[in-house]
Amino acid sequence: MKITLRKASALQNSINDTVKGIEFKTEVRLSEFHEPEMEIANTESVFHQNLIRRDQLLGSMYEIRKAVSQANAQSGIDSRLGEVAFLEKQIQFYTDLSKKSVRETPSVVAGKLEKIKNFQGEARSRIYGYGDEVNTSVFSQTHLDQFRKRAAEFKKSKQRLQDEILELNVKTEISLSAESAQILKAEGLI
Repeated sequence: MKITLRKASALQNSINDTVKGIEFKTEVRLSEFHEPEMEIANTESVFHQNLIRRDQLLGSMYEIRKAVSQANAQSGIDSRLGEVAFLEKQIQFYTDLSKKSVRETPSVVAGKLEKIKNFQGEARSRIYGYGDEVNTSVFSQTHLDQFRKRAAEFKKSKQRLQDEILELNVKTEISLSAESAQILKAEGLI
């Protein structure tokens, strides 16, 4: 049986949810009205059936995962995902830079420094160091605009790659073994 990579991803999630829902009861509460050996045997039997079911489902899930990994490598999805991760880092970095403040003009910086130098007031001697510095960004508005532009270019590239990945996920197929297909059909997952 063949399924697309997109379907394989959804199927892995469904299998995982099914496995999480399997109950593994390992203890029995008994009263004087129960037949202890029969109750213990029944609980143990259900436990072993659920264990077999779990192992079969996980086996199928990891068979799918391996096939998806191979298909991702062969179709070039893996390398595109690496590029997307790189672009996400670049987008974050340049977006953060674009939000920095604009550099003060040279005349404003010089004026503030001159004011600090000439200040002889009483407050200066009481609060040593406070107000003795001028802080300014190193970026002009042109720099900030360039950072925004770079972030936008990276976003476009990322979107293009994500569209390519989606297309490849829809048209690339993997094969399920007959055993896995049977197990998944019995579970109502395919």
